[in-house]
Amino acid sequence: MPKTLRYDHYVLLGIPRGANEQQIKQAYRERVKRCHPDRDPSPQATKLFRAVHEAYTELMDPARRTIYDERLRHYRPSNSASSTIRTTQPGRGRSRSGRTEADRPVNRVAFLGLHITGLCFGVSLVSGILLGIVFLDWPPIALLFCAPGLAIIPDSWSGIRPE
Repeated sequence: MPKTLRYDHYVLLGIPRGANEQQIKQAYRERVKRCHPDRDPSPQATKLFRAVHEAYTELMDPARRTIYDERLRHYRPSNSASSTIRTTQPGRGRSRSGRTEADRPVNRVAFLGLHITGLCFGVSLVSGILLGIVFLDWPPIALLFCAPGLAIIPDSWSGIRPE
C-alpha cells in the first residue's frame, strides 16, 4: 500500500504534471515569494512555505519525481481537474487531507438536504415579500429583496431533480 499523500505537489505549485524544470523553478519562485513567513503574516505561512519547498525538491529530482508520480497515479488520474491549480493562492480550496473539492465523494443525503433547504429559503423569502406587499402595504421597492430568493430557487431546484 503506497504512503498516504498529504497534497498534490503539482497543484500546490500550480503546474501541469508534464511540467519541465524551468516551469517548476518559475512556479516555485512565485509561490515562495507569496508564502514566505517574512512576507505572509498568516499563522499557516511557515507550514505552507515548507510544503512548497518540499514539492519543489521532490519534483526537481528526476528519480524522486518518478516515484512520486507513481504514488500519485494511485490517488488521481493525470487528466483530473486537480492536475492544475485554478486559484491564485496555493493550497486554497483544499482540505487537511490534501484533496480538492472535486476529489471528494458526494454525500447524496447532505447534497439533497442542502438543496431542499435552499429551495425552502428561496420560496419563503419571495412569497413572504410578495405577501407583505399585497396584504401589509409594504412599498414595492421591497421587491428588490426577492433577488436572493430568485437566484437560489433555480439552482436548488436543479439539485433536487433526478439525473
